[in-house]
Amino acid sequence: MAEQEQPQPLPEAPFPAPPPFWRYFTVANEEELRKIESSASDDQPKPKLPLHLAYLRPPPPPPASAEYYTTFGQKQVTDPTKPSSLPTEQLLFNPDDPNLNHAVLLSRLTKSLLLNFLELTSVLSLDPTKHEEKMEDIRQLLLNIHVVINIYRPHQARESVKEMLQGILEDGQREIDECDKLKQRIDDFLADVGNMGISDVPGAAEKDHVTTEASRDQLMEKQRRLWKMIQEMT
Repeated sequence: MAEQEQPQPLPEAPFPAPPPFWRYFTVANEEELRKIESSASDDQPKPKLPLHLAYLRPPPPPPASAEYYTTFGQKQVTDPTKPSSLPTEQLLFNPDDPNLNHAVLLSRLTKSLLLNFLELTSVLSLDPTKHEEKMEDIRQLLLNIHVVINIYRPHQARESVKEMLQGILEDGQREIDECDKLKQRIDDFLADVGNMGISDVPGAAEKDHVTTEASRDQLMEKQRRLWKMIQEMT
């Protein structure tokens, strides 16, 4: 009798199911936890909570010396940029190369990823049972892409800060230019006001009774121009 084939392992779900303790997150449990915390004093240690309430408290953050933390039952690297955190046995490049070009490397990796995906579709169309080798290649390429992006993050942060500071400088220079333009308009306005003689004032013209119709029109025109300048400045 032929040996039965071993069952193929099921692929991991792209979105894992929620942990089983999500059922404890109810309004009644939250109210009970709030009462316990409000009754406890600050100088006393926190009381030990029952299991259905302990899940409502978030876990403490990992210490600074920790290299890994656990989420959804899987170990995650705390700082992916540390050399000790890089899976060097699976890397397709040398992260210590001083001439490493992140953009070129990412372009090559993404093109290789696309090629391997096309090869995977061919394998699945011919013999789906032989997909594991090509899936391992795709996982390795994705890992390398992830590592390159994490290595590139400090440079990306510097460029983002540089762009933000450049925007602040441009905004400040724009405000200075607007203030200079407004100052020039105010100087022109004050110069026009200073050029107006006492004879241009309507009260003085009425007292002397020597203002002609042409001078009145000229005075009104100057006043309109001054009021227009005031409205433009405001």
